Amino acid sequence: MTLLFYYLIILNLFDAAVTWIGLENSLISELNPFILAVYEAHPFLFILIKVILSIFLLLFVLFKVVPQSSIIKGITIFASAAYTAVFFMHAFWLIHIF
Repeated sequence: MTLLFYYLIILNLFDAAVTWIGLENSLISELNPFILAVYEAHPFLFILIKVILSIFLLLFVLFKVVPQSSIIKGITIFASAAYTAVFFMHAFWLIHIF
């Protein structure tokens, strides 16, 4: 589970950077209505939330309190799979834009 947490931290920060670049340059549109509302309120707030979420995950790892329940494991695996799909979608966009 610790490796999955590290993986999610990296993907979340990558997603934050690429989403911000894409939205700032009108290259993409955000499909998540909550994240879109946060971004429209202020782009810095969007980045701040993504970084804080990554810090929370990192704190779980650093303090060795990564939850081991089957529910958390399932959510972590699902989130990893979803973020992996988003990563490849972003990589595809970046390759075609630049």
